[in-house]
Amino acid sequence: MSKVIYEGDFIFFDPSPLVRKGLQTLIDPAYTRTFNFQHLKEIGVALDSNEKQTVIMELYSHSENLYDVIQFILTARVFWPEAAFVIFTDITHPGILAILAMEPHLSLVSKRDALDCLPTAISAARDMQGYRSPSIQSQLPLGEPIQPLSHSEWRILALMTGGADPQRIAQVTQRSYKTVSTHKLNIMRKLQLNQADFMRLILVFRTRYTPL
Repeated sequence: MSKVIYEGDFIFFDPSPLVRKGLQTLIDPAYTRTFNFQHLKEIGVALDSNEKQTVIMELYSHSENLYDVIQFILTARVFWPEAAFVIFTDITHPGILAILAMEPHLSLVSKRDALDCLPTAISAARDMQGYRSPSIQSQLPLGEPIQPLSHSEWRILALMTGGADPQRIAQVTQRSYKTVSTHKLNIMRKLQLNQADFMRLILVFRTRYTPL
């Protein structure tokens, strides 16, 4: 793929040196600056100083678990509304992709798709329109749009990701076991996941990047 001329600053968040190098060659350094970060805090500090940047990020990380990366992405628009986010990922779990697809301004690109998708995704993200590459689109649920999770449902999901079972969550949140179970079922319904897929979602949320 030929190099595309962009203006403005780019932030890369990817654990793989090969991917970072590939992204670097995609962007012409004569017209823009690029920064490689490995921690979410570094991205936040950079965007605080200049939010008009394009962030291209993987969901896996050496230093952060997947749940924290997802939460960072979902709340980024509140703090940096002018930043453009492109998710360039190996993740294929439909629940994860469905959560991200709820944010219309995000561009989602699978690393399994042709690299030609990336410039399209960058342009869309900069226009705050969003984009879904073919492989991403094929993993998203058909039919009714995904409903956003409530604050309580996110809290239940966070506690389960941390290893708590519904009985323990009921004690921590001072809710009944039935209420916690209802929240869990609502999460599954909204993300259109069965029990097996939901448990895989919890395991994926706990994952950090490990090099091959």
